[in-house]
Amino acid sequence: MSESRITKSILERYEIYFNIDMQYRLALSNIQRSRNKTRFALINAARFGFVSALVCEQTWGVKRAKALEFLGKLVSQGYLALVQTERAVDRRIYVLTHKGAQFASEMMRFDVPFRSTKEPITQVNQNAIMHDSVLSFVLNEGVNNKTSEGLAKPLWTSFLTEMEFKRLYPSATVKNVDGLVLLPTGEVAAVELEASFKRKAQHETTLIKLKDSLINDSPLYDKVFIITCSERINADTQRFYEQLLEELPNRIDRKTKRPLLTQHDAALLRERIIFRTKFIAPIEQTFYR
Repeated sequence: MSESRITKSILERYEIYFNIDMQYRLALSNIQRSRNKTRFALINAARFGFVSALVCEQTWGVKRAKALEFLGKLVSQGYLALVQTERAVDRRIYVLTHKGAQFASEMMRFDVPFRSTKEPITQVNQNAIMHDSVLSFVLNEGVNNKTSEGLAKPLWTSFLTEMEFKRLYPSATVKNVDGLVLLPTGEVAAVELEASFKRKAQHETTLIKLKDSLINDSPLYDKVFIITCSERINADTQRFYEQLLEELPNRIDRKTKRPLLTQHDAALLRERIIFRTKFIAPIEQTFYR
């Protein structure tokens, strides 16, 4: 078993989030099935800012109409509010009501920040709806991954969302990541979701900031998973990372008069930054078809 390099004090900061059970379990009785779906929907809405029927459909293993019907019941019960928006693939998302936030708090056993607004759409960053929908899909798929025989085989046992990471590290000096996942090995991996093509300079900024959080005396995570939304974005991102890891040790920082990366740092980043392609096809099929 691999051993996490991050300190006990940092793991303790993540513990409250890693202890939330995000595995969706099938149930024989209709009552327990309903409870499990309610828990999944409300906790995801609390942790990501909203919940999408697309994610529920995939995780619950039901038709879209059934997912919409159940989420509609949670709306009628006063736990969720329906928000119609062109920013979502299916033109709708669901956000917590005050009642829903209280219930989610009880289930997770810690307070859920809730900001009451006249228009529910203002509870979320509208520019990030697509990105956050895909991120929710990926993080939940990893927890609920199964073998071809239908047996549970999680890629990670729990996760921490981008919203939660920002609360822990609000400083702009820390590279904001899209999530953290706790691996079965005990290691913690950061998740970076690439949903669009970026310029080389943007990837350079990301790489330097990832290095600062990944390679130091008190790292915030052990490795980084790069998850892209298409094969072309994956190839383009990998190409830029390979170029930068070759170039940066030979470029001098004007302020420090030292290389932007040491050869040792570049070697460690090659080892610890991992491109995960497993999700590309499901993401394209669910969000981009």
